[in-house]
Amino acid sequence: MDLPPIHLAHEFEPLPPELYCEATGQPFHTCITCDGPLLRDGVSYLVEKAVRFYPKDGVQDITFEYAMCLGCAQKLREELSVESRNRIDAFFAERVNLVARREALLSLPNPLQLDHWLSHCLVTGRPREACKEYQIYAQCDGPDLLYTYMPYLISGEAMEEIQELISPHTRQILDDFMDTHFGLPPELRALLQDKLILI
Repeated sequence: MDLPPIHLAHEFEPLPPELYCEATGQPFHTCITCDGPLLRDGVSYLVEKAVRFYPKDGVQDITFEYAMCLGCAQKLREELSVESRNRIDAFFAERVNLVARREALLSLPNPLQLDHWLSHCLVTGRPREACKEYQIYAQCDGPDLLYTYMPYLISGEAMEEIQELISPHTRQILDDFMDTHFGLPPELRALLQDKLILI
C-alpha cells in the first residue's frame, strides 16, 4: 500500500503501559525473531497484541503478544506470497483512508492519547468495547510509541475477512511463525486459526 511518508515532529510519547509485555509488566526488550535489543533510540519495531474481551465480566485476556524489529518484519513479509500481500494491501486501500484518519486524530485537542487511536476498529468502525476479539498494532522507536499511520485496532470480524484473502502458502508461513514463537499445542492452535499477524 503506497502511503505518503511521515516526517514526525512531536508525534511520539513514552511507551504507554498498554503496549508493555503482559507477562513482565515492562516494555518488550528484544525482537521475537532475532533477539536484537529494542529499547535504544533509533531502533524501530512493531508491537502486536491479540486480545479477547469478556464484556460480562469486564476483563480481557491477551491471546498472544510480541515485538519485532522492522528488519525482521520486512523479511517475514517477503516470505508471504505476492498474491496474499497484494490482496491484503488492496483490502486496506479500499476499506481504510489511513491518511485522512491520521489527520483527523492529530486534529483532536489532545491527539497523542492511545485511547483515541484504538477507540474503533480501523476497518469496520466498530467501537472497541463492542469487540469480543481484536488485535492492536503499534510502531515504536526505542522507548517511544510513534503516532504514524499506527497505532490501530482491528476487530475479530475484520480479521476474519482478511483471513479469506491469504493463500495456503501464506497460511503455512504464519502458522509456522506461531508454532516457532509460541509453541502452541494442537488444541490451542485450533483456537488461534482466526488470528493473523499483520506485518
